[in-house]
Amino acid sequence: MKVEFTIDEVLAMANSVLDGLSEGDFSSGDAAAIRRWRNEHLTPRSDEMARLTEKVNEEVQRTHDHSMKSGIQKPDWV
Repeated sequence: MKVEFTIDEVLAMANSVLDGLSEGDFSSGDAAAIRRWRNEHLTPRSDEMARLTEKVNEEVQRTHDHSMKSGIQKPDWV
């Protein structure tokens, strides 16, 4: 089984996380830095988003592969 997220889907995930961060107790300078970083680097065509999407897809695949292996274990009561 292979699950692969698109750049738009990963961008939506990142925006959701950053929306949650914006509700935190940050100084105005820190909040401005996050907004600036978000506006400059989190765009669908940026290299950062391409790398983030690649990393997310690799991690999802690695986690899935690990769960398939670890699901076949001898019960501890045997």
